[in-house]
Order: sequence, then structure tokens, then C-alpha cells
Amino acid sequence: MSFDEPDGYRDDLATTRGNGPRYPTSALPAAEIDSGPESEDGFGDSGREDFGGNGGGLDEATVPLRTRGRLTATAPGEPESPWRTRGRRTWRFTRTLAVTLLVLVGLAGIGNVLIHHYPRTSTHTYAYTNVQRLLIAIDGNGSIGVHGADGDRVTIKTTDRATLLEPVQRQIISSGGWLIISVHCPNSDCSSKYDIEVPHALSVDAMMDHSSEQADITATGLNAAVRLFTGRGNVTVDHLATTSDVSITANGRVQATDVSAANLAVFAPIGDKIDLHVTGDIQTIQNIRVTAGQPAEVSLSVPAGGYRISCVPAGHCNGANGDITQDLSGSVHQDPSATHNIQVNVVQNTAKIMAS
Repeated sequence: MSFDEPDGYRDDLATTRGNGPRYPTSALPAAEIDSGPESEDGFGDSGREDFGGNGGGLDEATVPLRTRGRLTATAPGEPESPWRTRGRRTWRFTRTLAVTLLVLVGLAGIGNVLIHHYPRTSTHTYAYTNVQRLLIAIDGNGSIGVHGADGDRVTIKTTDRATLLEPVQRQIISSGGWLIISVHCPNSDCSSKYDIEVPHALSVDAMMDHSSEQADITATGLNAAVRLFTGRGNVTVDHLATTSDVSITANGRVQATDVSAANLAVFAPIGDKIDLHVTGDIQTIQNIRVTAGQPAEVSLSVPAGGYRISCVPAGHCNGANGDITQDLSGSVHQDPSATHNIQVNVVQNTAKIMAS
């Protein structure tokens, strides 16, 4: 298609191009716009074709218009908004504060467990002299072991297990020949165990009560008066020879081996087994009394000879020849005129009495 060019057409076209681009170019960097040294508006004349010649096209760079998102961006070199800076600082502070609080709460929880619920173990040793009688009483969990030894020194070794804020409460008094040890455990996590070495001739009173765990008492190698009591545990006595009294009370098993005493009393209210081996000369024995508070296995061995034997209920104490209360000729037999007494109280089960 051809048409006649009006006069001055090309001059008007050149003037229009010289006035600058028809589209905004502020969004482009200057380096991308500048295409020639001879053009101040970013357009060069080189390579341009006229509208009439070879059918050419647009020779100007097409620049996209700014969008809403581009308007909010910060241009290079432009300072950041104070509100944005303040928001970023506030977020960093809030995040740091939250992390710090979580760490503090975690440390507080761990500290509470370590202080109130995590038991620690400690050991202590004490030594005393000029002691004729020992009294130890433990209120709580633990154990007591008393062992006779040569010499005149009393040595106490303790192993305590308790929390930091609720330790074992212990008081030791040595006065007038007495050595008194008083121990209290404030909770079930606490325990106090004692290994005590004493002279052979030292009288011993050992008591344990209010324990939530097994609380055993052991006494060996003594030749003086002994009284043992445990509210929840077993009692073991070995190599004990005395002309005084021996008293054992245990809510557990009682095991006595090689025991010789003028008066021996054993009471096991809820024990399931009582095993006593009495040795020595029958002339040193005055009274032997055994009481089982519930059905228990009871066995008693004593030096051979005649005893005045009492059994409750009747017919529940057997010897080598059946009912020992009716046996008048066995190695251990009934002798109504004897000064050595045996009294056995059992529940349901039958006690066995034999010669040691």
C-alpha cells in the first residue's frame, strides 16, 4: 500500500524522535538505557529505519510500567523506613526474650529435680571411747549392723542417701558411758545405713521404725545384753553369748545362730519364718519365749535336756517323738520340775523343737 507523503513528514518524525521516548524509562538503570553517546534520552539513531523504507518497526526499548509491588521496594541507596527498622528490632527482641524464658524455665525444672528429688550419697565416720552402752534409733529407711571387735573403741560408719534440701537429720550424744545416736529421715527418698564396730562386752539397743523400705538389723560377736527392734525388716543374730537378756522384735524373718543367753525373747508379729539355734550350757538358760503373730515357720533348737515346755495352742509343738509337751524321754523332753522354761505361741502352723 502506498500513499503520498505530505510535505514535511520526515522532518516532523525526526523532531518527534528527538523529543525523547514515548514510554517511561525511570525503572531502568542508566546503563541499560544508554545506547549511544550521541543520544541524551537513551535512544541512538544508528540502526534505525524509517517507516516507509523496508517496512521497519518500533526501534525504542519497551519498558514495563511500575507495579504496586515495585513501588514498595526500596530503591538502591534509599534509606530504610524507620517503621520497618523498628519492627525488625521488636521482632528480634521478642524472639530473644521468648528463647531466654524457655531456657530459664527448663533450668528451673532441672534445678527443682536435682534439689528436691535427686538423692545424693554421702559417707561419714565417727569414733568414740569410754562407752559402755550403745543406743541407736532410726526413724525412716536404712539398716543397722553391729559387730563385736577387740579394743575399747566404737567406730561408726554411715552411708546417707538424701536430697540436698532434705538431708539426714542425725544427733550423736556421748555422755556418762552412753552413746546415743538419733537419726531421722524426712522423706521416703532418704535412707541412713550404719556399720558399727563395738567392744564385745558393749550392751546394744538398736531400733528402726517408720521405714518404707526393707530395714534390717544384724548383730554379731557380742557377749552383752542386746535388744533389737525393726518395724519392717529382718533380724539376724550370730555368735552371741551372754548371761544377760536378748530381746528381738521384727516384722520380718528372724535368724539367730549360735546364741546363748539367760533370757531369750523373740516376737515376730508378721514374720513368716523364725529360726533359732540356742547353744551353750543348759544351766545358763532360764527362759526362751517365741511368739509368732501370724502363720509362720518356727523352728527352735536347744541344748539337750529337760525343760518345762508350754505350747499355745496345745499340740502345735512337735519334737523327735511327736507332741513335745507329752514327750518325757527324748533328747529334748518335758520336765515339769525343770528351772529352764520354753514357751512357744504359734498361729495354725506347728513349731519344731529339737536338740541343737
